[in-house]
Amino acid sequence: MIPTDRPLLLATHSGTFHADDCLAYVILTGALGLDENGGTHELVRTRDQARLKTADIVWDVGGVADEAAWRFDHHQPGAPRAEDGAPLSSAGLVWRAVEAGNKRSLGQRYVRNALAKSGFPDVDDSTIERIAEGIRSKFVRHVDLVDNGVERAAPTDLTSMVETFNGAWDAPSQSDPVAFEEFQRRGFLRASRMVADAVERQIEKERGAAFAYQAVVEAWKDCKAGASGLYPDVLELPRGMPWQRPAFELAMPILYVTSPEPDGRWKVQAMPAEKGSFASRLEMPAAWRGLQDAALEQACGIAGALFVHRGGHLAIAATRDAALAIARACLANKLSPAEALRKAWGR
Repeated sequence: MIPTDRPLLLATHSGTFHADDCLAYVILTGALGLDENGGTHELVRTRDQARLKTADIVWDVGGVADEAAWRFDHHQPGAPRAEDGAPLSSAGLVWRAVEAGNKRSLGQRYVRNALAKSGFPDVDDSTIERIAEGIRSKFVRHVDLVDNGVERAAPTDLTSMVETFNGAWDAPSQSDPVAFEEFQRRGFLRASRMVADAVERQIEKERGAAFAYQAVVEAWKDCKAGASGLYPDVLELPRGMPWQRPAFELAMPILYVTSPEPDGRWKVQAMPAEKGSFASRLEMPAAWRGLQDAALEQACGIAGALFVHRGGHLAIAATRDAALAIARACLANKLSPAEALRKAWGR
């Protein structure tokens, strides 16, 4: 157990830093509620083994991986790996660690605290787990693999951006060890703040996707009950949100999705033929595509039709009624089951 009656002593290595030690610091301080400026902890950057032994938490240095002792290095022979055998960095070790007496991993605790800070303190455990897994797979795993030389860092990704906070080889501080380490310490803290901002924004994005999933499920229930949309072809959402993932995962047979825009207009979106496809299950009529306003109204005969994308996958309407009218008109081109089968077989 780490002490709770005094500021904690946190230690990582001195010198050049990387994304994994910055991300590990962000996870630790976020999960444990340690404010950078609040007197809750002291950060030490050193390779002095005697000093490391006095620290409460050590990561990316020290040659020990023992989460019960709050040691998270990955450079020594036999260092822990992920369940799939992939190598872990200090960030991955910290993310998955579970403190004695707490069933949640540090990664999950970090996510919960970040959500509470952004105004969502009561997110259920299953959603926390889903968001945490999204962050692990999209951020932490990449940092692990880049740090271990398994993947390359793209010039604009998080790992490369952290590198820019290190001092240049010919900076004046390079000739003075004390000045160099002071410069590196400042750079480490600045890079860590950038990492924290990036990960917190991704957490918010994952939260939005998780909440949208639940909203789409409820909207589908309403659609099937006849309370909204046009079952089974048109799903009506209460507002714009990420809807394709739940639509595919729940095998919804929908052809279109309608939703209100912040400016009061309504959007009609075609369901893709498959994940990642630019083709639609049922494209909008060719004669409408690229038209807008009066020209579109004349072509489709629907008052309030404002725009149809030339790709045939998107329309904008002035009102809900106009959006549903557009969807109904598009459904006139819907294939019968027999026609759809013949099309699928190319006959």
